[in-house]
Amino acid sequence: MENLLNDLRYALRNLAKSPGFTVVAILTLALGIGANTAIFTVAKQVLLDPMPYPDPERVMVIMESNPEAGLPRFSVSPPNYVDFRDQNQSFESTAALTGGTFNLTSNDGRRPERLRALMVTGGFFDVYGIQPQTGRTIVDDDDRPDAAKVVILNHGFWQRRFGGAPDIVDQVLQLDGEGYTVIGVLPAAILESVDVVAPLALDYSEIGRGAHFLGMRGRLKPEVTQAQAHTELKAIAARLEAEYPDSNTGWTTIVMPLKDLMVEDFRGIVWLLLAAVGLVLVVACVNVANLQLVRMAAREREVAVRAALGAGRWRLVRQFLTESTLLALAGGALGALLAWRGTGALVALAGDDVPRAEEIVADGGVLLFAFGLSLLTGFVFGSLPAFQASRPDLQGTLKEGGRGQAGGVHGSTVRSILVATEVAVAVVLLVGAGLLIRSLQRLVDVDPGFEPRGALTAQLELPGARYAEDQDRALFYRRLFDDLGALPGVEEAGGVVPMPLTGSGFILTFYVEGTPMPEPNKFPNANIRVINEDYFEAMKIPLLSGRGIERRDGFDAPWVVVINESTATKFFPGQNPLDQRITFDDPEDEDARWMTVVGVVGDVHHEELSEATDPEIYWSYQQRPRSSTTLVLRTGADPGALAGPLREALQRIDPELPVYRVRTLEEIVDASVAQPRFNSLLWGVFAGLALLLASIGVYGVVSYSVAQGRRDIGVRLALGAGRSGILAMVLKGGLVLIGAGLAVGLLIAVFASKLLERMIFEVSTTDVATFAAVVVVLAVVGTLACLLPAWRATRVDPVVALRDE
Repeated sequence: MENLLNDLRYALRNLAKSPGFTVVAILTLALGIGANTAIFTVAKQVLLDPMPYPDPERVMVIMESNPEAGLPRFSVSPPNYVDFRDQNQSFESTAALTGGTFNLTSNDGRRPERLRALMVTGGFFDVYGIQPQTGRTIVDDDDRPDAAKVVILNHGFWQRRFGGAPDIVDQVLQLDGEGYTVIGVLPAAILESVDVVAPLALDYSEIGRGAHFLGMRGRLKPEVTQAQAHTELKAIAARLEAEYPDSNTGWTTIVMPLKDLMVEDFRGIVWLLLAAVGLVLVVACVNVANLQLVRMAAREREVAVRAALGAGRWRLVRQFLTESTLLALAGGALGALLAWRGTGALVALAGDDVPRAEEIVADGGVLLFAFGLSLLTGFVFGSLPAFQASRPDLQGTLKEGGRGQAGGVHGSTVRSILVATEVAVAVVLLVGAGLLIRSLQRLVDVDPGFEPRGALTAQLELPGARYAEDQDRALFYRRLFDDLGALPGVEEAGGVVPMPLTGSGFILTFYVEGTPMPEPNKFPNANIRVINEDYFEAMKIPLLSGRGIERRDGFDAPWVVVINESTATKFFPGQNPLDQRITFDDPEDEDARWMTVVGVVGDVHHEELSEATDPEIYWSYQQRPRSSTTLVLRTGADPGALAGPLREALQRIDPELPVYRVRTLEEIVDASVAQPRFNSLLWGVFAGLALLLASIGVYGVVSYSVAQGRRDIGVRLALGAGRSGILAMVLKGGLVLIGAGLAVGLLIAVFASKLLERMIFEVSTTDVATFAAVVVVLAVVGTLACLLPAWRATRVDPVVALRDE
């Protein structure tokens, strides 16, 4: 212990004698350790930590699947859910759920508010093992169509709207114009993506098996495995296929852990980001190791004297490792602080793309990671200098009087290898960042099929209690669109459900008149959009042929549809689709409603910009009015200025209706590329850090080589060498290191970039332009890093250099 304390005191004195080196080393390590700790914080909470439920590994997601219909994972049909629930022996409890919304109104003068809702069956809380903070949960008796209406509040909503009032249970809230009794409040940090939870209360007898819109969850019995449950549910699905061939042919089931479903799209990204920040830390360690080696050269006499006085090899190694560990711990402490401050910003930057974002906090496990990483880092960058110092050349060093051996203009082999390693790592990160940036640019350049500039959007939901009939909804929308179209500055007032690029939609199968009757479950299908007559003009979606939806296409008029170009190409090849008729009903039913195709419009990217456009069919909102819609107001001025007039117009028609998610169309498009932008930004930051550290490393080695080679340079100049020749010699030495690192890095990048294949869009992993750009950047930055020490070499005075030696 006494020796350790002596080592610590000696290390602190030595570090204090070199404040410049100490500060640079600590900052370098803080950047590397901090970045790793921040990404690890996200990875730990999202991927490694269990979900906040009892025995979360037993909570399963049950989905239906029909690969032949292009639906590898799909929601569950309500009648099928009932059969899965009643016939299985693998789950101790099951539940169905779906998302929803409520409009909250009150008598206290507060503005109506739109609430995010989760509609669940009675077994939901048993599946998740959730107990309320106060009150009770939803039970089977609540989940009947004729049951009294009840609701459970999310903890955050309870605090925000009601100030955490302890007497909230049994109060009645006006949701969609109906009274819902509050029966409980959820604990904090549970289901934070919703405001309220209410019973699903479906009448399953009135829903066909072809309607798929439910999520399904189940809690496995303790003795049952996921594979066993999957096998059993597939057998049930096979029985249902035989019993109901018209609706269930081709359908089977998938069973997977809830956590796997939540993080599967994020898992690969997180591991790649961890690899990237790991490479940044490698560069930081190499940089500090190089600084240590340079500093060690100045301490050769000190080491030699200690060795001559009897200090053993292990004693010297321990001393220098103690100094390295102190530096690493100081850098780790600062890095942990940076990570603690930066993790929140990181999650906010990622937006809604991070699952379980509300759970991400720096806890004891994260601090332990930072501490362990600091110790490991100290050993990694300190071991090489320590072991080199433990083998001093006593005779040579003492004879030279402590000046050390001249390193020549190329520096030592070890330092050169370390710098080349830094450059190679930086190249790998720069190639990755370049590919992601190129991919993002390609994605941003995709034509979405509409004009994002100059339009404001907003969503609203009509409560079923007051707008129960189609005619009621149609009349409301008629007046609303007329009033909005008359607002000053509004050129067109459109409406659609669902909105492009918002991740929502619904698919229906249909039959084309005059074509052979398809086999069950082989009917064509398309995405359905319900619009008003001005929607295409408001979005500036081009009309290719025929006409669009018009005001005359009312409820009592002949029913019509407009299709997109993909629908025309896929289902009417070589034909004119205009005046063709389709039906979404059973074509053999004499009461089937037939719709006439009256127009063809351009394709729109409704799902993602990176995905191909799908068949789309547009209905008139007057003929099939939905309870929800997204308003689109086109203007030649600032679209944000229409938010106030829009709300006022809606309040004049129905003061109990809230309007929500008011944003410009450009913001919707930007949000659709948030994840690729986030990936590009982070990789760009990591690559920039690596490039900065690598350039500092090159500068340090070349500068040290020049300092050690002053006598050699002085001799050359005394013998008549030109200063331009000295400049070229020093630059050549530095550029050889850069070239070696660049060659190795490019070779590694060719193979490593394949890991990014799923993250890039319309860019090859061996994109020539990206690799060429990296070469140019490294050449320019490397040359700049070498120029200053090379210029200093040309300023050496031969007389002074030779006299000093």
